Amino acid sequence: MSKMDNLSRRQFLRVSALTAGSAVVVACGGSTPTGPAATAPVGQPTTPPSTGQPTVAAQPTRSGSVGQATEPPTATKFQESPVLAAMVQAGSLPALAERLPSKPLVIAHKWLKPGKYGGQMRMGGAGTGAFDTSGYVHESMYGHSLLRFLRDGLEIGPGLVETWGPNKDQSEWTLKLREGLKWSDGKAMTTADILYWWDDMVLNEEHPETPPDDMRSGKGTIGKLTAEDDVTFKMTFDAPAPITPERLAAWVNRGIGPQWIVPKHYMQQFHPKYNKALAGNKAWFEGHDNKLSFDQNPDNPVMTGWRLKSIKVGQSSVWDRNPYYWCVDTAGNQLPYIDGLTFTTYQDPEVMKLNFQNGNVDYVHGGHTPLTIADYSGLKESQERSKLELRLWDSGSGTASIFFFNFDFPEPKMRALIRNPKFRQALSHAYNRAEVQKVVYYGTGELTTGTLSGKGFNFNVNEEGQKRYVEWRDSYIKYDPEMAKKMLDELGVVDKNNDGLREMPDGSRLTITLDYPADESKEHISKNTLLSKHWRAVGIEAKLNPVPPTSWNDRWGRGLQMSTTAWEVGDNSPLIYPGWVVPVEPAHWAPLHGKHFQSIGTPDENSQANVGPWKRQPPRIGPNDKAAFYEPVARLWKLYGQARVETNPTTRLQREWDIFKIHVDEGPFFLGAVANWPRSVLVKQGLMNVATQADLKKYALGGWVNPWILPSPAVYDPETYYWETPPA
Repeated sequence: MSKMDNLSRRQFLRVSALTAGSAVVVACGGSTPTGPAATAPVGQPTTPPSTGQPTVAAQPTRSGSVGQATEPPTATKFQESPVLAAMVQAGSLPALAERLPSKPLVIAHKWLKPGKYGGQMRMGGAGTGAFDTSGYVHESMYGHSLLRFLRDGLEIGPGLVETWGPNKDQSEWTLKLREGLKWSDGKAMTTADILYWWDDMVLNEEHPETPPDDMRSGKGTIGKLTAEDDVTFKMTFDAPAPITPERLAAWVNRGIGPQWIVPKHYMQQFHPKYNKALAGNKAWFEGHDNKLSFDQNPDNPVMTGWRLKSIKVGQSSVWDRNPYYWCVDTAGNQLPYIDGLTFTTYQDPEVMKLNFQNGNVDYVHGGHTPLTIADYSGLKESQERSKLELRLWDSGSGTASIFFFNFDFPEPKMRALIRNPKFRQALSHAYNRAEVQKVVYYGTGELTTGTLSGKGFNFNVNEEGQKRYVEWRDSYIKYDPEMAKKMLDELGVVDKNNDGLREMPDGSRLTITLDYPADESKEHISKNTLLSKHWRAVGIEAKLNPVPPTSWNDRWGRGLQMSTTAWEVGDNSPLIYPGWVVPVEPAHWAPLHGKHFQSIGTPDENSQANVGPWKRQPPRIGPNDKAAFYEPVARLWKLYGQARVETNPTTRLQREWDIFKIHVDEGPFFLGAVANWPRSVLVKQGLMNVATQADLKKYALGGWVNPWILPSPAVYDPETYYWETPPA
């Protein structure tokens, strides 16, 4: 995981998530909770296995993704924090029964124990780039999400939405919010807050918010969002939208993913539709959206377990408990247990590590910091002083530091070579991944050609899924320089001038640039140095090429960079975040094809037909550009379109596997090195209910920290953490 251009990973993923479906796709064709909690939530298994590997249903569908399961658990007696009880006693806060919804969500993970109220928890992260603290804050809180992933994504459970289900062809979904939900200021949270986001922001031509994939049919067209009453709303599409529940559970709303719920009673004062004083102000949305950021504006009401109390921009933020949080434990205790949080932002990674080693934090979830394996020994050695236990979790990465070509490189001869699978396969066989594993990742993880995360549902649903993963992982993994040389010879990529380096088939110079933002981490630079050495050993010149970070986005979007070498694949769903396997936006390996995909169904789709693809504004390549179009993309688009409208989960999964098969047969489209290398989780002594990997191996897939689709640590509910004895 790394910095990416001048966008943070949080910002990039939000943009990608909102644009990935912005085109018409042409498709062919725990034990049961104890105490007062009597039953399991919608989509949550009533009797998940308590030992051994997780038992997955033979049919490849997540429980809760279609239809409705059992009724959510209810509790008849509720308790609250002594801090809040004192406020109730003093008359400054309504009684707990008036603050909770009629059926609070019961958090009943298998590893949880009844907690204690009180104390503060200190968290920390980096100030800029991929690991900015704002993203860390968002990914720590699931409170704004309509649905939730459970069991590491094997299940879908309720969130703000209590029940949900489709019509027969899954083109219409009816969802019901919990009755009695309240914002952190005590005002009712209703469907009016959803329609404010939809009608007054997304559909408002003056506002930049765009329709997310959540609100697009399987064909890519925008659906309709309507409310029947204060708690019931409908999503209506022109075609089946079978993965709607998965989309609503992914990311975190009001953070990485779309807003979905916005406190209308607070935000309408900043909107010209409701505040006539703003009429005529064309830039009204700037002030509006500044107030919308709940991690920046303490006055903005939230549905999360903690609410922002104060902030020092670029330094720290302080959060206190939300008296109206709508989740309880199995005994009816309102969450969170811990009174408040402090998120500290460290602008200097070395200062951050020093503070960790000195114990100036209580909890660090490793996917949100630039800690590398090289740092783990220092963290381990400082445990006695820091009182921080170092736990190693799976990263879930499908690649570690990555390499991929730009398949839309403007120079015709180089582009033809890049698009030749045999050339890429030869380079893969010339890549000594074992050396990268040893030098950069300290011998951890597993060697891989490069795949989506091996933790994905599609790879873990059954034995066939596991076989598909191994097939892709091992497809071009063998280190065999002699084989690579022979393959290059057969392509005519030979040393024609006897200088020890191979030329293009026509005898012109061949140089691969290993492009990366100039402020990248040592992890990627070290890998690039080794990759350059490995390719030079078979006669391929590959030069490290640092690029000014401020120009990276523009150059990549116009197809001018030859490669990307400082990223990784941590994502696990080709239908929620397809960019790694299907070019649906311009950030990945076919940027101009991705830009065309975004234009499908818009006036831009067939515009500038007489202008060359690289000279168009914006540059893009479509099927009508016969000389420039890359044929496998058409097949990937077709399969993606078919999968998005397929209501049969078995057939839909097969379409996903068909996409992966193209990556096996005609890839690699991106080169990985090491999959699933370990990430650090730091836990202060006495902090309880933080899941261990052993807990999650009994309950789910062993947990992992890198993918943002499965928001981590939000899916493990930090609201349930508590202090055995709060620190002084």
